[in-house]
Amino acid sequence: MKKLTSYILISLLLTATYSHAAEKIEPYDDKTCLEIYNAIGLFLYLADTEWKAKNNDKGLLFSSAAANYATTYSVVCDKD
Repeated sequence: MKKLTSYILISLLLTATYSHAAEKIEPYDDKTCLEIYNAIGLFLYLADTEWKAKNNDKGLLFSSAAANYATTYSVVCDKD
């Protein structure tokens, strides 16, 4: 399980590192945005569960994932 979460975290960090700031970002479709939105809620729920169980490392991991997904959502899904 540690290896899986490590791979997920590394892939999220690499994706953020290699972003192209000068390129125009096309918005995602509604279905993809809904999936990202639901993933944010899931990661927040998991973080809260881990913090209540006094497992701060996993809680931090899940809250970081939620923050990363929220940033992605605000960039590619926010239509305001």
